[in-house]
Amino acid sequence: MTQLDELMAQWSDNWAPFPGASNHYRALRANVESYYRTGNPSVRPILNFEKILGEMIALSHWMRPAPLGDTLRQTACGGAAPPNLAFNSEDLWGSPAPYAATVEVTSQRTHLLTELARHFRSLCANMDTSDESHDKYGALARSLSNAFDVGVYNLNYDILALRAWPQAFTGFDTNGEFDATLVHQRNEWEFAYHLHGSVHHSLNQPLGGERIVWRSDLSDFDSFVDAPQGHAELTVSEGKELPRTTLVAGGFKLDQLLVEPFHSMHAALVRHVYEADALLIGGYGFGDEHVNRAISNRLARRVPPNRLPVMILNRAECRTDPVCFRHDEWSHNLQRTLDVPDHFFREPGHEAAPHPHALALRGGFEVSGPHRVAIWHGGFVEAASHIDRIVEWLLGADDSRLSGSTSDDS
Repeated sequence: MTQLDELMAQWSDNWAPFPGASNHYRALRANVESYYRTGNPSVRPILNFEKILGEMIALSHWMRPAPLGDTLRQTACGGAAPPNLAFNSEDLWGSPAPYAATVEVTSQRTHLLTELARHFRSLCANMDTSDESHDKYGALARSLSNAFDVGVYNLNYDILALRAWPQAFTGFDTNGEFDATLVHQRNEWEFAYHLHGSVHHSLNQPLGGERIVWRSDLSDFDSFVDAPQGHAELTVSEGKELPRTTLVAGGFKLDQLLVEPFHSMHAALVRHVYEADALLIGGYGFGDEHVNRAISNRLARRVPPNRLPVMILNRAECRTDPVCFRHDEWSHNLQRTLDVPDHFFREPGHEAAPHPHALALRGGFEVSGPHRVAIWHGGFVEAASHIDRIVEWLLGADDSRLSGSTSDDS
């Protein structure tokens, strides 16, 4: 488990369950982990907290009583609850409570998302900006802005993009209100949209708060509202209900994106992908289908010269295989999203498949020339040392500009 996965498990322990209820997060994680172990290891998905949060949405809908819950429950198990999960079925006075199970799961999921938002906000408020990586991030942003009209779609919740590019338009006005009309009508780029939420996001008020607003001062911790008090949920497709929170995390993300500001930002993503002359993708696991489809619909069945260049900034470990031998979820989703077969990737000027970690140490890139896709395996901020070559390649330079050498030729 990653550090964040472990924190989510600890936060789930701190959730005060209803009498007789199990820790649904831990129970789901154990069952999903057991399920994954029975399958083919080469195609096994990565288990993380987002997977479990998505399963919690499915479980809360599954446990809603007829006729509003998941109709497959009647077919699959005669309307019974999962046999290895414990739910409270009575209220405090001993009367039947048909919605108790759904309330329990939704309550714990809301608690976890609130803790997640607070955790990231605390980290960002206490961030050491003197670290060298911040300078490198800024160098990347400046070099790209000098060559292109730049727009950033940030899938993380942190403030790193805004620290590197403070003048970027976020979609919110000076009063912290989201301006959807301006997002849709805006012709300029130079924006940074947080597609899945930001530590600067807050509900406008604790009771009945429905709008997400932008609060600039992260140190004013108590002013942020990450979930409303009481029962406040969003009804989405197929009658599912989602907790109203400031972050988008876990499964059913298209449903979660139906509220503002996420709805308008996703619409803008689709438009901007079609307007773009080049794409730079940094630190992305290709695990969000709504993002993948925006990209793949733009790239599908297009060949040079109509194929726009795509640069991927990734980090390879010592044992990471080249793309042609890397049969894991990341490489599979990359190939499917970018419409590029794995066997085309090589270091420019070389026939043999490169070792990604060693290639990065030499300043080289793994490139699929016919598809105009290149991968830097040395890390996101470390790409700043080669930003001149990256920009030149994105502007149309020959693939040979991305070959490795024993010296820094950036």
